[in-house]
Amino acid sequence: MKRLLPILLLALVSIAGSEIVYLNILHTNDIHGGIVPREATFMNPDFPPMMGGGAYIKAYVDMVREECAASGEYCLLIDAGDIFQGTPTGNYGDGEFVVDWMNVCGYDMMTLGNHDFDAGIENALDLCAQTDFPVICANVVNSLTGEFLENVIPYQILNFGGVDVAFIGLTTTDTYGLVTPELLGDYIFLDEVETSERYIREVEELGADVIVFVSHIGQPGDPERYMQRVFDAWEAGEEYTKDFSLNHAELTCVMPGIDLIVSGHTHLGLAEPWVNPINHTLVVQGYANGTGIGRIRLALDTETGTLVGFDLPEGGEYISLLHDEFWPDEEVAELIEGYRQIAEAGMDDIIAEAVSQIPRGGAEHPLGRLIADAMMWSVGADVALMNRGGIRAAIPRGFITERVIYQAIPFEEDLFVIEMTGAELKDILETGMQGRRRDMEIGGLTALRNQAMPDGEKIEDMLIGGEPFDPERTYSFVTTGYLAQGNVGYDIMLEHNAVPADVKLLDAVVA
Repeated sequence: MKRLLPILLLALVSIAGSEIVYLNILHTNDIHGGIVPREATFMNPDFPPMMGGGAYIKAYVDMVREECAASGEYCLLIDAGDIFQGTPTGNYGDGEFVVDWMNVCGYDMMTLGNHDFDAGIENALDLCAQTDFPVICANVVNSLTGEFLENVIPYQILNFGGVDVAFIGLTTTDTYGLVTPELLGDYIFLDEVETSERYIREVEELGADVIVFVSHIGQPGDPERYMQRVFDAWEAGEEYTKDFSLNHAELTCVMPGIDLIVSGHTHLGLAEPWVNPINHTLVVQGYANGTGIGRIRLALDTETGTLVGFDLPEGGEYISLLHDEFWPDEEVAELIEGYRQIAEAGMDDIIAEAVSQIPRGGAEHPLGRLIADAMMWSVGADVALMNRGGIRAAIPRGFITERVIYQAIPFEEDLFVIEMTGAELKDILETGMQGRRRDMEIGGLTALRNQAMPDGEKIEDMLIGGEPFDPERTYSFVTTGYLAQGNVGYDIMLEHNAVPADVKLLDAVVA
């Protein structure tokens, strides 16, 4: 561990004579089934080092627990949601293998992420029932009864050397737009600000000294921009609100009383905690896919019942578990290899070779066009639309296997076909040009986008199959079930009859 940060040193001087106890928090987020080690192609696409995986996480956790036991410190292992959806092993049994591994690791608690609902509310309930540890989530309730998910609690309070620490769970309200509503049944996602206010007050009344959120609403890469929006609203004499979920930069401005947030959702690893300048809340968050683990050591004053500082490992709060630097737990490695063999049979057969990387990015990109073309050709459609958020990795240079493609598109989507007029098609495409997402990877057409025009009129000079677009003609349009069901702002899809194509997205791209 590196030296105590100045905040802690100053606090220790001012409270001489009181006792300090130390709570080590180890945390993961957005594992997305990444319990099998992976190649770190982002470091070196030609000779990628091996990185992460459940056996390496388990070994690191055991090491820290042994250190804490020897020094008389406390240690917790926490996950901030999105445990499956991302690898064949993770998706097997819709998260079954991942929860088995978490039980073996001895997790102390987790919250739920939006992807933990992807296979429906019943599967989420099954996963929660399978855990040997508490699942905490305060803002998912049954709209008919007001009750929480079965086997889920809103918070828990734990005592460390006389200091009561409350852990409150929270997940993104954007789950409404990220998961098919029918799959959520009668469950709803309550406003994160109102929920936070209610349960901070409740745990304080129960005697909590320190408050930690385990929260899947995400830390942005540019927190200052979001804080400025809050400040602008306040300057205008308005309460800050949004049409979708707040992130932690915003929440920590409007919600005092949170000492620490263990964050997930945005896959952004922080080398050091981000500190909100108004309420001084700390936010920690790791990268995704089981590539490593976060670690922060909190100093708790037993006399005042307060968090008086923290320190971090050498090298930063997030530890990347590179295989040439760390050693796995051999029993867990054997266990995970057994999982992998069941889930990944036949996935390493070579089907093609990429002479250069096929990249993805923040706008229309080559991999998105390849996937959309594959969708279009697989069903004989005129136009295809894929959402950018469903493309999770580039295809690296070298041999392409089904595993490589699966890493790029891990969500096991079905394709759907809609017959519609050109005018209706344009309305759908204009929807993708609006708002915050502009989430479009397209096959079968070309067009110009005129950003100066108002929403609904941005697409110009559209060609379909090389021919001028005809608003009266009937076109065949293919998309994923995720978009056909109205997700990520495509409510307009629900106005059309989407017919199953009996083709999987993965199969289309492999072909």
